[in-house]
Amino acid sequence: MNFTDNYIEMCINNVNIQNLCRHNKGDWFWNGEKPYLYCKSGLGSSNPHDYKWLPTLEDLFGIADWGHYSINKNIGDHGYYYGKENLFGEIKYPGETFSSLKEMVLAVVMEINYNKSWNKKEWEEM
Repeated sequence: MNFTDNYIEMCINNVNIQNLCRHNKGDWFWNGEKPYLYCKSGLGSSNPHDYKWLPTLEDLFGIADWGHYSINKNIGDHGYYYGKENLFGEIKYPGETFSSLKEMVLAVVMEINYNKSWNKKEWEEM
């Protein structure tokens, strides 16, 4: 699994996301040095609770409250989403604001669920 340095930073300093972790077999964690795959069979670290959760894209799509928003379509270099009230917002794609799809999806989840945005250093209220 490939995790960018920025994505790792976005996850480990994110209380909202860390509180959702259930320490399931197959979850990825940051052990302070490298990503680590958690296996309940005893492989790897014996205490993943000391580590920070790195959600996969599948995890992120499961976390998002899509009842209020849904992906509409891609236009050029930007993605657009809309709410039930037909309010449009713009999300920058990788290469502009984010360097990976995981980073962008995490930012969308944080905006939808928690009304927070990433300022390239930390999460802040919008």
